Amino acid sequence: MAKDIKAIQCPKCGSITKQETKPGFYQCRNCQIEYFLADDDVHVYHHHERVPTMQSSAPPGNTKLPLYIFIGAVTCIVAAYFMTMLFQPTKSFDKPASTYKMPRSYRSSFVYTNTITGDPVYLRLGTDFIDKGNNKSEREYHAEFNNALNGNLIADRIVDHEDHNQVDCLLTFKTYAPDMIYAIGCNSMLLKLDTRDNKIIDVSKSLFKDYLQLSSGIARLEFDYKKDMINVMNNEGDSYHYFPTIKKLVKSEAETDSVWKQIYNIKQYYEFGYLADYFDDHKVNQLIAVKYEKPSGQLVKRDLTPGRKYFAPVILYQDAGNILIVVNTTAASEAPMSIQRIDVNTGKILWALPPDRYFLYSVTKCKHGFAIEYRKGAEADYVHGVLVISGAGKLVHNYQLSRSE
Repeated sequence: MAKDIKAIQCPKCGSITKQETKPGFYQCRNCQIEYFLADDDVHVYHHHERVPTMQSSAPPGNTKLPLYIFIGAVTCIVAAYFMTMLFQPTKSFDKPASTYKMPRSYRSSFVYTNTITGDPVYLRLGTDFIDKGNNKSEREYHAEFNNALNGNLIADRIVDHEDHNQVDCLLTFKTYAPDMIYAIGCNSMLLKLDTRDNKIIDVSKSLFKDYLQLSSGIARLEFDYKKDMINVMNNEGDSYHYFPTIKKLVKSEAETDSVWKQIYNIKQYYEFGYLADYFDDHKVNQLIAVKYEKPSGQLVKRDLTPGRKYFAPVILYQDAGNILIVVNTTAASEAPMSIQRIDVNTGKILWALPPDRYFLYSVTKCKHGFAIEYRKGAEADYVHGVLVISGAGKLVHNYQLSRSE
């Protein structure tokens, strides 16, 4: 009988791809089982050896363990969140406070000389608004001291006052001696400037505590610019005169004149005026030297710069050996101004700074020469600061601040 030719198929997967391992024995290349042919008949026999499964060295685990871990982690996170919310401080649901800090509001300034170092110091006083939350704020009155030679901050101090809401007012300064400078503000507040340690102290009550005449309290204070004294009115409406240099309080005008003649020791001073008749049609400004004859109390006057014409002159500073003046360079109302130093003996101009437009305020004599507080107008965007000028008229330093500083 003729035999059919048949492809030998794997008895497991049916693949015909195979490899003969020995006569009559084959290995399926698809599923790797071995099989053999018994004879030329159709009988096929096979055997299969299971490949051992790779086992971990760890003991068998719980198949639900990952689920338990995930649930535990979520539970811990939720518990931590609620514990944090429970113990944190209670938050206000008002409009959140702004982190913006208002710049200091400056109201008063003054330049003086430190009596220890001889350096010029630029004092500025202003108010800080301190945010206390819940739409509440408090005022702090600050005295800021800067070295006018380089602008370095010396100190920033809080000025103690019983009512901080009432100290934010314009101050007026007056110098009675290099180490005795007072300031008056808010009508009845008196401050003393410590020129050694760069401090400003409220002496509104302490300065007059030993005077029974003022025991009812101070109603009003003002500087007297004809005599070195402070005019004082108590709460009962009585007026007195206080001489800081000798710590004396008097009431009558006669007693005031008597005290003033005793303590007045300036032999000569300077002023702008006119020696001829006040109603003279040709009246002009004259720089007048006034000599005080102490025994008789007489004033002897003379024109220090005869023939010189002055436009809007002002004396900035004077002492026994120095006169600083400022004059307009022309008769125009807004003409540039010139700062000049005048010889006290001859009346000649020792030096003059280049003309400029500014407003001039306090002046002090320091070891470097003179320090002059100034402020410019809109054309210079209101810059301000202190000019330090040498005795020979050279600019030592211009400590300049911007409008917002």
